[in-house]
Amino acid sequence: MTARLVPDPYIAVIRAFNRVGVQYVVIGMAGINYYARRASEAITTMDYDLFLKPTLPNVQKAVHQLQRLGYALGTASGALEARALRDVVRSRLTLTATSPAGVMVEALLAVSGYTFEAMIGDAATITVQGVPVKVGRLTKLLRSKQIAGRPKDRQFLRRYQQLSEE
Repeated sequence: MTARLVPDPYIAVIRAFNRVGVQYVVIGMAGINYYARRASEAITTMDYDLFLKPTLPNVQKAVHQLQRLGYALGTASGALEARALRDVVRSRLTLTATSPAGVMVEALLAVSGYTFEAMIGDAATITVQGVPVKVGRLTKLLRSKQIAGRPKDRQFLRRYQQLSEE
């Protein structure tokens, strides 16, 4: 049997964002996983976190591309209504996008400890399947998790420390 390359569903989003100039940085576990040296260091999650430049034109472009790709969008309070997008940006709410296949993308407009400019300023560009992906610096991604201080972040940081020591 010949091994086949499984398409990365997130690369379609990144490709679409790159094509129209959406300003983003991959963050969270998705970003941290780009720095894994071996498969055992990668930790899977149910979503892909993108930090969007929190301006209305940028978020509108991102929303349009996600919708074009078939994603349904919402916030913590329910389905996204087009007329509410200005308030979403002003309040720096997180947008959740879900594809018909259940693929989830979180578009964050604020993250713990960093502005968009600080995160994008020294972001790495990592090429995946021929697509350039802007990824936050590992030190900032880890620090953001530390600042957030959620139980799942603390648990991850302990596990990450163990993996780093092996």
